[in-house]
Amino acid sequence: MLGSLGFRRKPYTVVYKDFHSGELRQIRRRPPEKQHDILPTDIVELKTQRGDDWQEGDSVSVKHVSYRAPNLLQLKNSEGDTTFTPYFDVELEEEVAYRPGKEKDVERSNRYLRWP
Repeated sequence: MLGSLGFRRKPYTVVYKDFHSGELRQIRRRPPEKQHDILPTDIVELKTQRGDDWQEGDSVSVKHVSYRAPNLLQLKNSEGDTTFTPYFDVELEEEVAYRPGKEKDVERSNRYLRWP
């Protein structure tokens, strides 16, 4: 189920400068497994307060899910502000993004074809 959502676990290389020796170091990292079904553009409800602008119970959209940190979500509210939160601090409210294997919502995808 989660593997079909298109998040790969391909290793990537990180280059950094060692603080003590001053040398450049390289390490390979592999992203963790994705633990949720949330995709960008989905609507989620906050389960915990994340500041004055991010109250518990607010409905916000998911702006981005990075493949290097798939369990950390970037959220966007109605004013355009963004924040980061782990997936367990939100609850999926509405699936907006297309999911492979599920039938598309024809009514939503053809809105521009409807006559006034």
